[in-house]
Amino acid sequence: MITFQAKYTRVVLIAAAIGCLMLSWLFIRWNLANVVALQVDPRSPESRFIGDWLKEFSPSDPRTHLFAAKVYETTFNADDLDRALQEYEFATSLSPHNYGIWLSLGRAREMVDDSEGAFKAYERALDLAPNYSLVRWIYGNALVRTGRLDAGFALVSSAADIDPRYVQPAISIALQVFEGNIDEVRRAMGDTEKVNAGLAAGLLSLGRVEESFHSWQRLSPESKRREFGDLGRTLGSKMVELKRFRMATSVQADITDDKIPSVSKVMNGGFEEGVKLGSTDIFDWRISDGSHPQVGLSDGIKRSGRYSMLLVFNSIEAAGLRSIDQTIAVEPSTEYELEVFYTSEMRTDALLKWEVIDASNLQTIAESEPVINTPDWRPLKIPFRTSANSDGVQLRLVRKGCGGLACPMNGRILFDDISLRRL
Repeated sequence: MITFQAKYTRVVLIAAAIGCLMLSWLFIRWNLANVVALQVDPRSPESRFIGDWLKEFSPSDPRTHLFAAKVYETTFNADDLDRALQEYEFATSLSPHNYGIWLSLGRAREMVDDSEGAFKAYERALDLAPNYSLVRWIYGNALVRTGRLDAGFALVSSAADIDPRYVQPAISIALQVFEGNIDEVRRAMGDTEKVNAGLAAGLLSLGRVEESFHSWQRLSPESKRREFGDLGRTLGSKMVELKRFRMATSVQADITDDKIPSVSKVMNGGFEEGVKLGSTDIFDWRISDGSHPQVGLSDGIKRSGRYSMLLVFNSIEAAGLRSIDQTIAVEPSTEYELEVFYTSEMRTDALLKWEVIDASNLQTIAESEPVINTPDWRPLKIPFRTSANSDGVQLRLVRKGCGGLACPMNGRILFDDISLRRL
């Protein structure tokens, strides 16, 4: 009895060892085939030979058949496309729950003009991965390409809702399909925050500035400042570049909590919010780098509020003068008056003036009388009319009357309560 049990145990152990060896060999073959299939470029000259070898080496591995299918697909030969389709079909039979293989099969069926077969494959992929944006995107685009627009854009739009990376491509497709009709785009994709944000960006890239701005205006105040703040900064910069200053001002006001620019209003005209050297915000005071004058705030001499802007000059050089300017959005074809209060104690032959410049073409519209020495606060008033084709002006402090390399300037000037009003 003991001998029988020993022999029986030995047989079982040998059988188990053989089974382990066989499983190990299958595992090694499977993994080796996977590694090769992942590493080899299907477009390389040797890929066809490798693909055939992999199918023989590991015939039950769906990845080897996927590799072979990609090899046949890259030739764009009609016979090879049929072979690629067969390999995709076989791969799905080996791995029927892999949504990615079903997507590949659907694409292959589209390539041989089997739209209905492609839809079945995409539908199966959607059943397996209903919440994956990639599946919805690919299936939706296939439907759109065959004219099934409502069903297609419903999927495309849902893909964009899941993954923001699809928003802009979806908008581009919709604008193309509906020949730029924004109402049709909203009907197909929904009048949502993401769709309108995508329209704002897409229409701006097409040069449709007014419609881009109107799409931006449909967003809620909260989303403008939070979710779409970066888009607002992009739109504002682009609108400044396109010389659409009222729109740029409105967009900038939508995305900021402080120093909010307004149409027909000088920002920080009383300098109560300070001045920032090197600022690049055109709707605020911009003070360039330079050797003179020194620029700061004075809390001892001011006309109103807490501060005025103090300029201290101590130089004989003509070069290196800092520029001080601000751009203001205005109404076209409108009468305005700029008022600047100042006090000055200067020794110089140079003339300092404020200029009003058309921001669209940088042509001077009007200029003030020269700054003169005065111990009391004195106003400079500059009436002007804006152009019919421009909605922005630039206020700029300029120096005139200096020729050559030398321009002695010593003393100080203070400015305060700079304002703009419509006449």
